[in-house]
Amino acid sequence: MKKGLIKFAKISLYSFALLFIALVVYANLEPAPMHAHVKPIDMTIVKVSGLQKTTNATSIQSKISELPGVTACTVNPTSELVSVTFDPDQTDAAKINSFVGKYTEKSVSKASFAGIEASGPQCPVPLSYIMAFERMKYALCFR
Repeated sequence: MKKGLIKFAKISLYSFALLFIALVVYANLEPAPMHAHVKPIDMTIVKVSGLQKTTNATSIQSKISELPGVTACTVNPTSELVSVTFDPDQTDAAKINSFVGKYTEKSVSKASFAGIEASGPQCPVPLSYIMAFERMKYALCFR
């Protein structure tokens, strides 16, 4: 009984070691891409009721882009949507939403994409699993 347990432990240890070595080799086949070294950003999409084609989208876009922490802004008067990417360490979505409401003097709400179905095939693996594997791969990359 004891010999069988020791044999099982050795086989398990060798299997995990081989799996770890294979993962390290796989992670180092190519260097990590540039986005693996960049701090993550966040995004908010705001629905601005009453934003029409006559509204000067360029001035709204430039004013929002001047906010601290905002990296990009897009204003679409046709769909009444304002998309803002920002650094979550410098600002947050609530501050941006309140600024958009004050500057445009229109009612602001979070954009809802409920009811929009993705067309075509979808990945059966959850995105969180893929992201965890990518983070582990970049952590084991020594190049």
